[in-house]
Amino acid sequence: MTDPAATPPMAAGQIEIWKKIVDVQQHFNDLELRIRNFALIVTGAFLGLGGYAIKDGGILNAFGWEVSMAGLIVVSAIFPLLAFYFMDRLWYHRLLDGSVQAGIEAETALKDLGYKVDLGSQISAKSPFKLWLVGTRIHSKTKMDIFYLVLVLTLLIVGASLGIGIRPQPVSVTRSIPSSADSAPVPSPSPTKPIVPGDLVDPGVANATAAGDIDIKSK
Repeated sequence: MTDPAATPPMAAGQIEIWKKIVDVQQHFNDLELRIRNFALIVTGAFLGLGGYAIKDGGILNAFGWEVSMAGLIVVSAIFPLLAFYFMDRLWYHRLLDGSVQAGIEAETALKDLGYKVDLGSQISAKSPFKLWLVGTRIHSKTKMDIFYLVLVLTLLIVGASLGIGIRPQPVSVTRSIPSSADSAPVPSPSPTKPIVPGDLVDPGVANATAAGDIDIKSK
């Protein structure tokens, strides 16, 4: 480890500048990773909400087209995803590029003072990779574009499948037809005939009379 007392003042100041630049690089890199994490969470939430709306979402009639609300919910996730892309690609990534460039310049100044520092240069050299489909080198910006493009294509495919594939179910009306037994006339109850002494009494009525239910008065 280098003795701070033996380090020239100019070199010590340059080292502190380089360390601060590395901290800024880590800060912007952490912000970009959080943005992509939130983009994945929002995409998954809209996909889950679209799946929930398959049953109760209903059908929207727009310009003569019947589109499922579940498909529209899934496709609408593209709008917040574009906002995340704007923050990631056109906002913080540009700041990260600037900090990386500043770090490389600080490392060059340290090399002139006799220090071997190649962090930023090695990261910039190892980050790209060759895509075997097209044979070109893919840098960080293209990687980011591919990441968000995959999410957008997923939302479009799932949203189109739900929006076009789900059709309203026909409502079946069941009408009950009365049967012959139900349509038979129900006889109306006969009026109660007073019981006169000497008449024939039905056994059931007689039993009820014996129990005290019917009071027969004689003349």
